[in-house]
Amino acid sequence: MKRIKFTGLGFKKNLDTVIVIIGIICLIIGLIAGFGYIDNRYMGLGGLSTIFTLYPQYKSLFYKNHFIWNKKGGNIKINSKSKNIIFSELDSFEFSESQLIIAKKNKTQLDFSLNDINHEDIRKLKEIIAKYIKNK
Repeated sequence: MKRIKFTGLGFKKNLDTVIVIIGIICLIIGLIAGFGYIDNRYMGLGGLSTIFTLYPQYKSLFYKNHFIWNKKGGNIKINSKSKNIIFSELDSFEFSESQLIIAKKNKTQLDFSLNDINHEDIRKLKEIIAKYIKNK
């Protein structure tokens, strides 16, 4: 059974924010060193900052199944099918035996196959989506 990686975005919720802040601090120190205000050996921190600040964006490439969300919307990638969703544009959702169907207000549907997905992860996905999308 495949697992889904869940990441709730928010300032207080995850380690990614701390990593980005460390990257920004490294960038500032590297730039100050580049202009000669402090020792030049700290200029390498400017390059290191790119790794820290881009880590959260590249992290999603390493997971085949993930769901990243905040209160406005999210990105769902299941079995290599990825879609951005905005919760205010969604009308309803339905979980069947092996499929997630999300209906948009403009009458289009997003279909995701849930074959070989862990049942606990499907339950958690259902809870998160139900919290933000009100079925009618």
